[in-house]
Amino acid sequence: MIVVRLPNWLGDMILAWRVAEAAAADGAAFAGPAAFERLVRARFPASPYVPIFRARRYAAAGVLRALRPGAALLLTDSFSSALLAALARIPRRIGYAAEGRGFLLTTRVPRAARARSAARFAEYRELGEAAGLHVARGEPALRATREEKALGAARLAAAGLEGAAFLVLAPGAAYGPAKQWGAERFAATGAHLARRRGLALAVVGAAADLAAAGETARLAAAAGARVANLAGATSLGDLVGIVDAAAGVVSNDSGVMHLAAALGRPTVGVFGSTSPVWTASAAPWVTSLYAEYPCSPCFRRTCPIGYGCLRSIESEAGSRAMDALLDRAAEETE
Repeated sequence: MIVVRLPNWLGDMILAWRVAEAAAADGAAFAGPAAFERLVRARFPASPYVPIFRARRYAAAGVLRALRPGAALLLTDSFSSALLAALARIPRRIGYAAEGRGFLLTTRVPRAARARSAARFAEYRELGEAAGLHVARGEPALRATREEKALGAARLAAAGLEGAAFLVLAPGAAYGPAKQWGAERFAATGAHLARRRGLALAVVGAAADLAAAGETARLAAAAGARVANLAGATSLGDLVGIVDAAAGVVSNDSGVMHLAAALGRPTVGVFGSTSPVWTASAAPWVTSLYAEYPCSPCFRRTCPIGYGCLRSIESEAGSRAMDALLDRAAEETE
């Protein structure tokens, strides 16, 4: 048996989904953040899932050891994930030699290109293939389960959006302000589309995104849009159901963007300090907005010179991009 250490971020986990599918088909077990367990188990019920908690990240060593895996595939670049695999006495440990952990790996996978210069999902595929998995080509794809759809519908109904056509706005990004387009731009984009398309707006985000979500909702409502602020009030299952039911999604480069793309929803993703070459989806229902500033991508969490890469992307660009995606979606359903 192989155990796959899943990435710690939702967006990265979605980008690694093709590897997860291949591993599950091969009888693998998974280890990863506890928050992802329900989503993974719903799709791969035969695969054991070992939750990893940040505060007790090495406590899982005994559980992993009891599974007696022959190999660990590390889809994280962290030192701690390699050390956990070693503490679990997993004989074969496969991953990129990052963060000085090369001595803990038995198979150091060479990168086909410089780090962050090729598509992230292709990097994950390289790792999967190095572990002997037959990883499917193509963009990651998810389908919402019946339970997730019900959870999303219930959350929308409780927020007053039952039966409404709506657009999701995701103005937060846990990475930091260098990934955050700004509440005023999200609100202006959402309000324009609400007027033009007769859509309501659902603002989503984690508890850490409450300030950005609240300001986005306030500004959009002031512009006349019908808005429900769901930030900090949804589980991951709720979020999957909500995004799956949306007419479209406007998001920073975040987990919501990747989730929406994988669910096949019309998606506009805004990139600041990060690179669309590395993490954007190439699906035709996704448009990436990126200013290509001389100093970007810098991959910084904060910017010392004023966030020009984000500020130069006007709300009209977001509106035009989503209008085009919604028009295309309408044509395809005719």
